Amino acid sequence: MAETHSYYWQQPLAARPAGTAGSANDSALGMAFRSVLFVAVLLCVWTSFNPFASADQVFIVSDAGSNITQTGYSVMFVILAAWCFGHQPLRMLVLVRPILILALLWCVVSVVTSWEPALSGRRFLYALVMVGIAGMMLLVPKDKRHFADLMGIVALLLMAASYVGVALLPSLSIHQASDIIEPELAGAWRGIFGHKNGASAAMVVFVFSGLMLRSLGRRAVGLLIIALALPFLWFTHSRTALAELPLVVVISIFAKATRNPVIGIALTLATILGLNLVAIGSIYSPTLHSLLQDLYIDPTFTGRTDIWRFIIAHIAERPTTGYGFSTFWMTEHVVYGFKDMGWVSSVSSGHNGYLDIALQVGIPGAFLMILWLVVAPLVDFYRVSYVPANDPVKLFFFRLLLFAALESCFESSFLLVNAFLVFLVWAGFSLRYMSRLPLAA
Repeated sequence: MAETHSYYWQQPLAARPAGTAGSANDSALGMAFRSVLFVAVLLCVWTSFNPFASADQVFIVSDAGSNITQTGYSVMFVILAAWCFGHQPLRMLVLVRPILILALLWCVVSVVTSWEPALSGRRFLYALVMVGIAGMMLLVPKDKRHFADLMGIVALLLMAASYVGVALLPSLSIHQASDIIEPELAGAWRGIFGHKNGASAAMVVFVFSGLMLRSLGRRAVGLLIIALALPFLWFTHSRTALAELPLVVVISIFAKATRNPVIGIALTLATILGLNLVAIGSIYSPTLHSLLQDLYIDPTFTGRTDIWRFIIAHIAERPTTGYGFSTFWMTEHVVYGFKDMGWVSSVSSGHNGYLDIALQVGIPGAFLMILWLVVAPLVDFYRVSYVPANDPVKLFFFRLLLFAALESCFESSFLLVNAFLVFLVWAGFSLRYMSRLPLAA
């Protein structure tokens, strides 16, 4: 890609009229505002406005969200919208694709038919705010080097805060035996994040950021980020993230090398499907259960199979529209209505995004959401565009998408309105922008 093109979130410089917003002659103040806005939004998304959260809070069933978090995200949305309004907002129209419209319309159906429509509706609107943030923040960096540098700054800030927290505030940075919900995680590092799973996912993304910076010529900074992220990832004791990191890197190397899109897409989807079949299949296949034991892999995946049995049974009861967008776990219906299920009824998610999405918006809705969030972005990755498959930033977003898809085999990332949803949507939107650069311009 010629360096005369700014990047996928901006017009080619030669095609943009002089003096328009986002031109090559951005003032120092304008660049500083772009940088501060992007870094601030990303830091807030990653910490959910609640850094170093205590994990020893008493368990309370409530449909009330955090006022600070909801207000914070709403303010971020307004600021980003105001900025984008003055910087070619029509570029966002490229994100409005038929599969997105169909997926959102089905979510509306699930809201209307939910067993708690008011709660489901509020959470759906909240999710739309997060999706909007994911789309708009991609337009803020000026070009790919600016984006990569900002990602490096965010990574270093969050890791510095996390390491300082582990050293000086261990009760708020390391899971303790006094934690109310999961005392068995005692000793696992979580740093500035609320849970060790969030910390491990962040460290994996930081490794991807380091690889991107290294490929763009920021070798020293890239290697420093990787060197800081890997030890922290190890001490989160997240076996899933530790296993997925090398798998994603290997698949991404193959994906950028293959010239046949069918092979690349098929390999990626087969990996996601295979991991799901192994995990969920262990419930029903004694042979697979024994094989996992022989490989020293916990065939229950630390108790997740009990949750998955519970989910599958309830998907069968409402297979078409589900129980409502983001209105199943942690509701009174489940916590108090299924006491005979023991601890399973009090978990905060299904620990499998694919099952969870079918549970909440039905099987048709799950199909549409997966097409939008996973399959369509993979097609976009191979679509002919100004940005080749081996471009470091494009590869960063492919790795982010693949990691989110694999992580969703053991965690719920599709409908939980949190940082992981933002990054999953962010990766898909980014690959869409890059695949449709001429239209976006």
